[in-house]
Amino acid sequence: MQNPELNWNEQSLDVLMNLVEALLLTHTEPLDIATLNRMIGSETSAEGIISALAQLGLSYQAHPFIQMLQRGSADEPTWQLVANSRLAPYLARSEPPKTSRYSRAVLETLALIAWHQPLTRGEIEVVRGVAVNAQIIRLLTERGWVRSMGVKDSPGKPELLGTTQQFLQDFGLESLRQLPAFDEFVGQGALDV
Repeated sequence: MQNPELNWNEQSLDVLMNLVEALLLTHTEPLDIATLNRMIGSETSAEGIISALAQLGLSYQAHPFIQMLQRGSADEPTWQLVANSRLAPYLARSEPPKTSRYSRAVLETLALIAWHQPLTRGEIEVVRGVAVNAQIIRLLTERGWVRSMGVKDSPGKPELLGTTQQFLQDFGLESLRQLPAFDEFVGQGALDV
């Protein structure tokens, strides 16, 4: 049986672009250059993958239903193919996804972490006025929305909590700057603080 890897020295940018496109389509999470390079497993350089991503991005600018998003920071960009808003009416006709229901305490805790990160569990308790159950932090961590960002330089060295790239992805945000102003959110009665 022949090795399934392609010899990129003999293949064109189009073939590499098609492979990168297929890899992006088959992954629900954004992929970075290092991951794409590892998955392709060839002699292709990072520059070759960047060229393929650039060409692919141009080709998706005219697509009516799919868009290519570049996420993450300038130092560690990731790419993902997603449906755009024009597809929403068609997706609405499909079976609704089964979603988990989260308690008000879970959502308030997540909102505080998103707006005021990094912050400690004790700081969340001060704002909310009630103790934060360890199950809430565990649930948010297991869901991939919250992570430890180190410890605070204060007595007891409490853990600092912040949001993750998964949080941004799941809530359709490119960055935390897209969150509405905290005061506006609280003013709508969406958060009791």
